[in-house]
Amino acid sequence: MITNNDKGNAGDFCINVNSPGNFIAREITFTGTVNIGGHQETGGFSDEQIIRALKAVVGKDKTISKKQEWAGAYWWLRWACNFPVDVQEFCNRIKALPDADGLEISCDYENIRKLATLSFMNQDPRQMDKVKFSNNERSEFCHCREVALKLGEELGKIYLPSI
Repeated sequence: MITNNDKGNAGDFCINVNSPGNFIAREITFTGTVNIGGHQETGGFSDEQIIRALKAVVGKDKTISKKQEWAGAYWWLRWACNFPVDVQEFCNRIKALPDADGLEISCDYENIRKLATLSFMNQDPRQMDKVKFSNNERSEFCHCREVALKLGEELGKIYLPSI
């Protein structure tokens, strides 16, 4: 584990590497923004990669076809890509992405603020099989799960080699 926890330092970071057996690294978690090679990286993904994945799931006849479904993207990006927990800041961060105005459906604070307070949002969607939700949240959970899994799949494609 490598850490740099100096308060107020723009370069704060924490890298957790789990490597059982002969694996180099199974999991790397960035807890802050990291600049690699002059490009801003967020949780291992550049802004360009994140917007490309969002464009694959946002729009008519796609996974995010209504403004409320941005809650699933909020859930995934918050945990997997270190996007802001505050919903207003999250929406501002999405709007600040390069070419975000090309998204057919914009991220709107008013449409996702109530969904972002549901109990399952405080659990890591990358461990979906362990996420607990109440019966009152079942419908919202199902919608958010669909979006989160699809967004995770699109971001995962970035790491797959082209054949």
